[in-house]
Amino acid sequence: MLLPPKLPKAMVLILGFGMGLTMDIFADSYGIHTAATVLLAYIRPNILALVSIKGGEDLEAISIKQLRFGRFFTYTGLLCLIHHFTLFYLEAFRLNEFIDTFGRAFFSTIISLSLILLMESLRSNKNKR
Repeated sequence: MLLPPKLPKAMVLILGFGMGLTMDIFADSYGIHTAATVLLAYIRPNILALVSIKGGEDLEAISIKQLRFGRFFTYTGLLCLIHHFTLFYLEAFRLNEFIDTFGRAFFSTIISLSLILLMESLRSNKNKR
């Protein structure tokens, strides 16, 4: 999510695949993390173009300082929701539990987004000193 915006898309996809595969190996989860992280890496430029003024071309890094709070919140929120939605639906793999699975994805997104915003605010305050 916070990789440099000018990183080539192929490199982002390879890093997403490696991270997802590592999580799958240790969690014994049969590729669902790999699928979710590769999807995230694939749509990341589109979401960045959606929230950035010039499509991410003007950004040096992805942070609250660069994107401002509203855009950073939208960017991380959309990516977290898509990741969690994909991960939990691949895990359940049935639509008859749609509401329960969506609720799990939504609340996991809220918790993840809270932690991301906390860590990013701590990181940006450390850079100010």
